[in-house]
Amino acid sequence: MSYVALYRKYRPQTFDDIVGQSAVVTTLKNQLSSGKIGHAYLFCGMRGTGKTSTARVFAKALNCEKGPTPNPCNVCASCRAINSGSMMDVIEMDAASNRGIDDIRDLREKVNFAPSVGRYKIYIIDEVHMLTTEAFNALLKTLEEPPRYVVFILATTEPNKLPQTILSRCMRFDFTRISTTEIVERLRKVVRDLGIEAEDRALVEIARSSQGSVRDALSLLDKAVAYGEARLEHQDILTLLGAVNQEVYYDISKVVLQGKSGVLLEILDRLAKQGKDLFRFLEDLLEHFRNLLMVSIDADRKLIDVIDEDYRELKKIAQGYTKEKLLSILGILKDAANDAKWSTQPRIIIEAALVKLTLLELWEEQEGYISRIQQLEEQLAAMQRLLENIKAPVLQSAIQDLDLEPERDTVKNHAAPLESIRNMDIINSKEQTEKPAESEKSKKQAAKSDDADIISRLQKEWPKVLEHLGDKGKMKLLSTLEAGKMVPAKVEQGKLFLLNRGESFFEEIILSDKKIIEETIKQVSNVDIIIKGFVGEESISQDEERDLQNEEGRELSDEEYRQKVIEFFGKENVTFTDN
Repeated sequence: MSYVALYRKYRPQTFDDIVGQSAVVTTLKNQLSSGKIGHAYLFCGMRGTGKTSTARVFAKALNCEKGPTPNPCNVCASCRAINSGSMMDVIEMDAASNRGIDDIRDLREKVNFAPSVGRYKIYIIDEVHMLTTEAFNALLKTLEEPPRYVVFILATTEPNKLPQTILSRCMRFDFTRISTTEIVERLRKVVRDLGIEAEDRALVEIARSSQGSVRDALSLLDKAVAYGEARLEHQDILTLLGAVNQEVYYDISKVVLQGKSGVLLEILDRLAKQGKDLFRFLEDLLEHFRNLLMVSIDADRKLIDVIDEDYRELKKIAQGYTKEKLLSILGILKDAANDAKWSTQPRIIIEAALVKLTLLELWEEQEGYISRIQQLEEQLAAMQRLLENIKAPVLQSAIQDLDLEPERDTVKNHAAPLESIRNMDIINSKEQTEKPAESEKSKKQAAKSDDADIISRLQKEWPKVLEHLGDKGKMKLLSTLEAGKMVPAKVEQGKLFLLNRGESFFEEIILSDKKIIEETIKQVSNVDIIIKGFVGEESISQDEERDLQNEEGRELSDEEYRQKVIEFFGKENVTFTDN
C-alpha cells in the first residue's frame, strides 16, 4: 500500500480525537444525545482546525448503527464506509471547483431522493464561500427547508464572504486557533505511535511554527521524520524550518537591558550567516516582546501561547522592563517590520531597529524634546495672533483703570508721553468709529492677498509634494493624483481646493488620505493648510487658469534652469560656461 500522509492517517475518528474545539464538540454531542438535530450547520475557522474532520465524525454519529450517538463505533458498515469515503449517503462537495448554478441545481434534484443505506443524507460543502451569487440564491430555499432526512454542513475559512441570507439559515460554529500546548500533546501521541524518539523542544518548535493548525503541525512532523529518521532533535528542526532558537530571543531581551548595541548586531550577523529568514526573525521577535508585555500587565495565561517552561522564563525577563518601555519597543519593531517589506536592504532596517532598542531612553528623550519644541512653537504663534488682535481701546482702558496716585514730579516728568499715548488712542478710536467698513474691507483684501501668495507657492512646489509622496511609498495616492492631473486650484481662508481633470471617484481616494497630502505639503512648503474639496475646470476663472497654465508650461528663466540642473546633478558635478 502507498504511503499515507500523517495528517490523513491521524485524522480524528471520534469527537474525543478532535483537538482544541471543546465548545463545538460538547454542543454537537448534546444535540446527538437529545435528538435535536439541526438541518444546516456552518463550520468556520482558520485552516487545519478540524472543520471537515468534525463534519465527517458528525456524519458517522448520525448514521452509525447505534446512533444517532455521540460516540460512533467505527466498526459498523456505515462507519467504515464513511471512513473510507465510499458512503453513498455522505456527499462531500468542493465548492471551489463546483461553484456554479448548474452544480447547485444538480444538488437540488438529488436532495429529494431518500438515503439509500444510512439514516440521514448528509451534504458536506467545503469552501462554501467560493459559490457564485447565483448558486447561493439557488441553494437558499433547499437550505431553509430540506427534506427531514437531509443535513447540510457548510465549511469555510471566510464566513464574511457568505450572504446574510445563508448565515441566517445555518447554526454557526466557530473553530478557534489551537494552542501550542494542545498541539504538542497531539504530536507526542503521534510520535509514540510511530515509535520515534523526539525531544520536547523539537515538538514545541513544530507546534509554534504551525500557527495554531494541527494539520500544518502534522505536515511539518511528516517532513521532520523524513529529515531526522528515527530521532527528532531540536537543532535539526531549527535547521529544517529556518527558525531561530527561542534562547536567542531571551538573550536579546537581556542585551537590550544592558544597552549593548554591538552584541545585538553580532547576534543578527550570526543568524544571517546561518541562512535564517530575517523577516521571520523580526516577526518572532515582535511576538516575543508582545508576550513580555502580556506578562508585565498580568494578562490571562490563555493570551500567552507558550508552554509553561517558556512562560516561567518570560516572567523572569519581564521584571527588568516597564510597560512603557515594552510599548516603545513594540512600536519600533512594528515600524521596522513595515519598512523592511519595501526595502531593498531589509537587514539595514533591522539593524537600525535593534540599535534603537538599546538607545531607547535617549530616543524617547529626543522625541520628547521635539514634541515640546512643537508645542512651544504653537503657543508662540497663538500669542502673536492674540497680540495682533489687541486694540488701542484696551490699552486706554487699562491706563484709566490704574488705581495709582503718582507723585507730582513723576506726573511732571511723564505727562507728555502719557498724553501722547492717550491722544493716539483717541485718534485710533475715532478712525475705527468712522471707518469700520474700510477696515473690514482692508482685512478681506489682506486675507485675499495671503491666499494668493499661498496658492502661488503651492503651485510652484506641487511637483516636490508629488515626489515626496513617491518617496514615502504612497503609490496609490500618487497614481490617483497623476491620473486626475490634480493641481492646487485656489485657496480660500486657508482651505485648499484641487483641480480635478479626471474621474469623480478619484476624489474619494484623495479625501480618504488627505491627511497624508496635508502633512507632505507642510513638510515641503511649510504651509499648514486643509484640503477642503475639488473644483472642475469650469469653476476656474480666466486669471486662475492662466496662472495654472503658466505654472505647468511656462519656459524657465536662466536662473531657474541653472537651479534645477544643480538640484538634479548636484552642485559639485555642474559647471556653467557663458557662450
